[in-house]
Amino acid sequence: MSAHAMLAAQDSRRQEQRYVFRRRGLMTTDNATLQIRTVDVSMQSMAVMCPAPIKAGKMCSIVLDAVIGARVVQLQFSCKAIYCILAGTEGFRTSLYIDGNVEAHKQQLQKIIATCSSVSLASSN
Repeated sequence: MSAHAMLAAQDSRRQEQRYVFRRRGLMTTDNATLQIRTVDVSMQSMAVMCPAPIKAGKMCSIVLDAVIGARVVQLQFSCKAIYCILAGTEGFRTSLYIDGNVEAHKQQLQKIIATCSSVSLASSN
């Protein structure tokens, strides 16, 4: 299956609205810490770009600095890699599942989303 077909298949299964969210951060797995850039976020997932592939099913933690209101805060999430594909020279696009049932994750995601633009609105401008 091509990378484009995989992305189309993932898009068709999405149940939640995605929001543009661009930040730099760190992803830590059991054997590496990588610098990442976020792409978008929903109430249960986040897409990131990273320099190395992350195996589907791998657990990781994400640490980001974000502006919430007038403050810069550090956000932390425990995640599970859902898929990872090569995205050209930019690195690997990785979709991460964030458990929205964890109250701390839910609150942080709600704060992030409140400051973001919808992906569908951003793409139509």
